[in-house]
Formats: sequence, C-alpha cells, structure tokens
Amino acid sequence: MRIVSVVLACVLSGAPALAQQPIHAAINTSAAAIANDQQPVSERSSTPRWIGLAVAAAGSTVAILGATAFRSEDTTSGNTPPSGFQQCEALKSNPVYAGNQCDILKGPNLSMVWSGVAAAAAGVTLFAVASGNRSVQVGPRGIRFQQRVTF
Repeated sequence: MRIVSVVLACVLSGAPALAQQPIHAAINTSAAAIANDQQPVSERSSTPRWIGLAVAAAGSTVAILGATAFRSEDTTSGNTPPSGFQQCEALKSNPVYAGNQCDILKGPNLSMVWSGVAAAAAGVTLFAVASGNRSVQVGPRGIRFQQRVTF
C-alpha cells in the first residue's frame, strides 16, 4: 500500500509541472500578439459583425414597412394634393362616392422610413468596422472605407 501511495503522489505532483508548458506557450503567444498590436487568435470574435448585420436588416425592414404597410395620413403619395386623403374620406359620406378606396392616397411614414435608413446605415458601418483591419472614415467630402492587409 505504501508503494501505491508513493507512485500516486509522484503522478499527482508531476501533473501540474507538466501542465506549465501549455500555459507558458499561451502566455508567450498572447504577449507576442499584444506586442504586435493585434488580438490573440482565441480572443477574436465575429459577434459585432453579426450584430451589425442584424441591425442593418432590422433597419431596412423598418424603412420598407414605413413606406408600405404603415402609411401616414399626414403625407401624400405621388401627385396627390396635400389634403387629398382627408378630402377623399369626406366624400365617402356621399352615396355616390361611398366606395372610394382612400388608403391609396396615404403617403409614407417619413419618421419610420428615415429612422430605418439611419439604423441600416449604423448596422452596415458596424459590420464594416467589426474587423480590426477595417475602418470607416467620414469626412467633409465623403465616406472612406479602408482595409489594411498585413503579411
């Protein structure tokens, strides 16, 4: 029984000493990546890219719904005069015009459309900047997308 205890103690005390080598290698890899101003491979994440893609899709959906399904009575569509929808609704009281389809005269919900466009633009920007090698710069003359290639 003594021999089994001695062997077991040697094996258990040797395991932490053998485990030091992978830990030491991981520390060296992380230190080299920090020295090169890069993230270690294990810390890279594509989560911001997926979030950017989801925000862009949601913003596009809101913009499309604002222009189609959630139309507003305050704006008009096409060449309709500004109060065209209200005049059409008022004419429905007359039996001759009772069958008028006035919903066609509603215009897009501009607040929904422009907020959807802004959200989609923010999502696309987040998607583009999610990688450490890409950047987006907004200047007085336009927007510049830049990607660095290292080798």
